[in-house]
Amino acid sequence: MVRLLKEAETQAQKTGGQFAPPESGNGSFESFVDLHCERLVQCLTMIVLDPDLARDAAQEAFIRLYLHWDDVGNLRDPVAWLFKVGINRSKDIRRRAVRSARLLQRLSLAATEKHDPLPWHPETSFLELLRDLPARQRAAAALYYLADFSVSEIAQVMHVSEGSVNRHLFRARERVRKMLEVT
Repeated sequence: MVRLLKEAETQAQKTGGQFAPPESGNGSFESFVDLHCERLVQCLTMIVLDPDLARDAAQEAFIRLYLHWDDVGNLRDPVAWLFKVGINRSKDIRRRAVRSARLLQRLSLAATEKHDPLPWHPETSFLELLRDLPARQRAAAALYYLADFSVSEIAQVMHVSEGSVNRHLFRARERVRKMLEVT
């Protein structure tokens, strides 16, 4: 985050100290953020399984979007770019959190408890169902079911083939089905 703010300061210095937001209007930065913010945060929450980490990743993705607004606006699919950056930032944040947890574990020498899957009840949330899926399946399912991305859009965001996306979605559905049958 600090690095992103330094990039913004550097850009401000290049423009003579004036760091104005991207232009307002129909294709404005603000309208783009308003249109996609909630969906991005929801999707990232399903991927990282932590609403706070998801909000942090989304915020960093929007900062990057702000810094590169002129370039991103010329892309064929700026929404896919935003989601890709958000997913990458969430992976970075998650890695940092995992490293911190490992360090804490080593320092405290405490035994960790394995997360037991929750039994399904009608009030079980989508997040709880996706919790035990592998990361790639969870990402594909969140993008497909929550963000309403097509298979081709998901393939572009995840940098995999459409066949791989279909395989991840199929396996995710099968695992969720088996979890629901067990209870």
